[in-house]
Amino acid sequence: MLLSDNEKKLLLRLLKKENKKAFFTGGKDESIDQLIEKIEQSRRNEKTNDTKPNKL
Repeated sequence: MLLSDNEKKLLLRLLKKENKKAFFTGGKDESIDQLIEKIEQSRRNEKTNDTKPNKL
């Protein structure tokens, strides 16, 4: 599944809100944390992979 940068930002925002809700209800889910980490890593990788031609 390919997501645009804006979609990833929106998804991260929603997941973090859900994570806070789960924390306060006592049912913190590890899969939400893992998904947040994967999306953040994906965004970091995109920024790293966008190399400028003058740097090559």
